[in-house]
Amino acid sequence: MSEFQMTHVALVGARIHSFQPLGFNSRSELTMRRALPAPEPVLLQHMDDDELRALFITQLPIWVHNIISDTTFPGRDRMLLSLRRFEGELRDNRENEVIAEVVNAGFRNRQLDPLDLPESMPLRQRCIMLMNVEPWQASYRQLETELVAVLMAEAGAIDTWLATVGPEIDHKAVAV
Repeated sequence: MSEFQMTHVALVGARIHSFQPLGFNSRSELTMRRALPAPEPVLLQHMDDDELRALFITQLPIWVHNIISDTTFPGRDRMLLSLRRFEGELRDNRENEVIAEVVNAGFRNRQLDPLDLPESMPLRQRCIMLMNVEPWQASYRQLETELVAVLMAEAGAIDTWLATVGPEIDHKAVAV
């Protein structure tokens, strides 16, 4: 996971609210564990495309964690390039106000989605974030588009994965 540490911090730690219904309150609680979303009333492969896309977008932090953490995740090999590009963009733009704030929040397991800023955020900080959001927005939207396309293509395999895996990841099976 160290290859994608900043991505995990930015998309899991800073979106920790996505994991709370699953019983996780911090990134460290997710170590060597899969985050298995609650079963849907219909198998993923039987959802219509719009419904499936919306679900994957909503649950993207959960899927990103599983893709990064579980080497057996369906379609993982096809998503690694997108994750590497996003990781590189985070590293290249770490001086950007938004990216720095997201990574900082993620390390502290504090919720921060720059594309959905909280109303409670001070106006000055919101303005700074909005003025500097472009690198984050472009990188995130590209990653979201690429990952969701592969996730949708792998819906049947993900259904099988969800039905057959447990929450623990066998540390012997994880690539070093």
